[in-house]
Amino acid sequence: MQALIDHLFNIKDLIPHGYCLSWSPALLWLHVGSDLLITLAYYSIPLMLVYFIRQRKDFPYPWLAAMFAGFIVACGTTHLLSAITIWMPLYWLDGLLKALTAIISIATAVLMVWIIPRALSRPSSAQLQAEIQQRKTAETAQHEAFDRLQKIAGQLPGMVFQFRLRADGSSCFPFASEAIRDIFELSPEDVREDASKAFALVHPDDYGSIGPAIRKSARNLTPWHHEYRLRFADGTERWLFGNALPQREEDGSMLWHGFVTDISERKRMEEKLHDSDALNVSILDSLTSRIAVLDAQGVIVAVNKAWRQFAKDNDLPESRQNMLGLNYLDICKNGCSQPHCHEVNAAQAGIAAVLAGERETFNLEYPCHSPNQQRWFHMNVLPLQGSHRGVVVSHENITERKLMEDELKASEAKFRSIIEVSPVPMALNDEQWNITFLNQAFVQTFGYNVDDIPTVADWQSKAYPDPDYRRWVDTTWQSALKKTKQEQTDFPPMELAIRCNNNNIKTVLASAAAIHHDFAGVHLVIMYDITQRKQIEAKLNSIFNASVEGIITFDMSNIIISANAAVEAIFGYKPEDLVGCNINKLMPPASPKEMSDGDSSQAAESIGQIQEIEGIHKDGSAVPLDLSIAEFSIENEHYFTHIVRDVSLRKHREQQDKEHLDELAHVTRLGLMGEMASGIAHEVNQPLAAISSYTQVSLNLINTEHPDLVKLAEILYKTQQQALRAGRIIHRMREFVKSHAKQRSTANINNLIHEAVGLCIDELKQNDIRLTFELSNNLPTIYVDHVQIEQVIINLIRNSVDALLNLPEKRQRQLTIHSRLTLNNDIQVRVKDNGPGLDEEQQQKILTPFYTTKTDGMGMGLSISRSLIEAHEGTLHFNSHSGKGTTMYFTLPVRRKSGTR
Repeated sequence: MQALIDHLFNIKDLIPHGYCLSWSPALLWLHVGSDLLITLAYYSIPLMLVYFIRQRKDFPYPWLAAMFAGFIVACGTTHLLSAITIWMPLYWLDGLLKALTAIISIATAVLMVWIIPRALSRPSSAQLQAEIQQRKTAETAQHEAFDRLQKIAGQLPGMVFQFRLRADGSSCFPFASEAIRDIFELSPEDVREDASKAFALVHPDDYGSIGPAIRKSARNLTPWHHEYRLRFADGTERWLFGNALPQREEDGSMLWHGFVTDISERKRMEEKLHDSDALNVSILDSLTSRIAVLDAQGVIVAVNKAWRQFAKDNDLPESRQNMLGLNYLDICKNGCSQPHCHEVNAAQAGIAAVLAGERETFNLEYPCHSPNQQRWFHMNVLPLQGSHRGVVVSHENITERKLMEDELKASEAKFRSIIEVSPVPMALNDEQWNITFLNQAFVQTFGYNVDDIPTVADWQSKAYPDPDYRRWVDTTWQSALKKTKQEQTDFPPMELAIRCNNNNIKTVLASAAAIHHDFAGVHLVIMYDITQRKQIEAKLNSIFNASVEGIITFDMSNIIISANAAVEAIFGYKPEDLVGCNINKLMPPASPKEMSDGDSSQAAESIGQIQEIEGIHKDGSAVPLDLSIAEFSIENEHYFTHIVRDVSLRKHREQQDKEHLDELAHVTRLGLMGEMASGIAHEVNQPLAAISSYTQVSLNLINTEHPDLVKLAEILYKTQQQALRAGRIIHRMREFVKSHAKQRSTANINNLIHEAVGLCIDELKQNDIRLTFELSNNLPTIYVDHVQIEQVIINLIRNSVDALLNLPEKRQRQLTIHSRLTLNNDIQVRVKDNGPGLDEEQQQKILTPFYTTKTDGMGMGLSISRSLIEAHEGTLHFNSHSGKGTTMYFTLPVRRKSGTR
């Protein structure tokens, strides 16, 4: 081995391949670079093949991939040696490696020739996909057939089944109807793979016979008929009768298709019949069905009481033995009317087939009308059990059921007629999505008839020409149908845009309902035309968004539902950003919800009234608003609408007007003080004169030899009181005439009246005017500017004084001031005099600015007084009759606990 290795790597007498290339650097590196790149590529390909095989474990020819990988690695190695032999003449190693490569290549080529036909015989991915699709289609069809079979089997009075006996002796029920739950108290799933649970219920005494009966049926391929019992865990027993037809399967198993019924009741009756004929007769007589027992020739051998009574009531022929011995078919002929002879023939054939053993049972519904009424009966024929051949024929009166069926058919006809005359477009489609009916409203609304749109697909292509919209409608509709079926809920209405036959677009609200019973599998589609409503909504939305007032709608939870474009100008928020937010984001927390929790009269007063509030701008600043609130309900859900107007400019102007009014009020107060100067001077002089007298007396006492200090202290105290009196008069005058910012606070109107009268009292005394107060006690407080209200009262008193000065000297001058609470819950103040009054011309102008009845007056007193009262949300009026005096009166709102009117 060592000699072989030495021989392979022996480079003696050999020259490198570079000599052949004349050691040209460009040519040399061209060869070397190309070989190395080829080597790198060849070495990477096997790695990819290995990765592919590891990922695709289902690849059927991994050994072929291994051969390819070996061949490619060998080729790559030859190129690597080609690069090495440029400098090292390892030609023996290179040659052997090329020989190995040739062997692997030939083997791979031979395998390819062998494998290609087999690879081509394997199915392609398209074929596999087609087979999968076919399998899915078959499974779907099988599932639908299974569902239909379950529904049909569910209507039968027993269990429909398939029973499979496998070659290894095991068994199962591939199919069992839902009746297995009532008969075996098992579910279909319990026996689908293994029938042992069902056989475990077989009565021990019957277990030994049921197996041989099954094997005999399988061996001879004859029908299986067997009666056996079940015993349950609670000890109860149940008799069953089973019959089935066998079928041999390709896998060697046997498959029976059959039917099992509960014959426990029949068995109990048979047991009782065996015990006593009398008991048998009594049981038969207790049954409401008409029952007759026929022998092998169709002769009646026994009847029950119901049969005999029926024959008697309908005058049917009777024998000496109570109809015993008569042929049954003859009696049927006498009872059936001639138009129904085919039912008689069917009954004869059916009974004969049961007697001959050709049929297990026979059932027939037939008319048996009497001269008095129409009746329907259901006949059931069963073979007699035991050694005697014959049949038992029972007749059950099904007239009531037939009448109900007729009523149902009439109801269905009425249903169709209602759909036909309904003004709402309606359509019916079946399970195959064929349109089976369109009412007249549908045809008139959309212009299509059944010939235009025979299928739902035709309808969709015409009604929804846009492919994307059509796809959305179909997907959403199918999803809603599926959800409705699964959750047993109503179909949610869908708003759809439909292109009519005349190319007009109609907007509809579509709904659907699955109709059961005879319309099983049919969908009723109802389409309410809401085109006009949508047009009205569009107009209302345009008005809504064009309104200069902000309109905000929110629910009882204060969550905003909608807002118009004007809201952005008022609050700085885009309407879509406000939807879902709390209304308190824009306005104070006081809301209709809070009002609804409180006084109902207060809530009713706020709804529909304009209120002044402050809103909150996006930048945090306050926005003065006029607010109006509306309330509405939709489907027992309450909503509120806030209509707001930005009154910032109006508020600014009002503030300017108020400031101007304050300035005018200040000027008029100064004027009043000038007019009242003599009276006020007299009032001030009185305490000053008293002070002068008291000080003179004090000086005299002090200058005596023994001053009386007690008397001196008394005189000094009186001097102090007169000084305080003068100070109060001057303070009151200063407070009245000084210019001050508007300040409001609570006040008692009677106190303000007394304060105002205090400034005028000396003038009233000087002019010999008798002042009378008629003030109501316990009046509510008011929220006012004290000085301004006193100014109004003084103005009214001064006007009355001027009027009273024009009375003759012999007449008593009287001035009366009233205060009271009105029925409107306002405070009213009246200043009444017995002066000469005002004529009609003066009454028309007395409250206008710059009108005066005085020779030196400015005509601003009453005008400013009215402005001051109105600024307090009150009113100022007068009553006057020439020669009978004048009454000036004003009202002010009462201050409530909340601080608002």
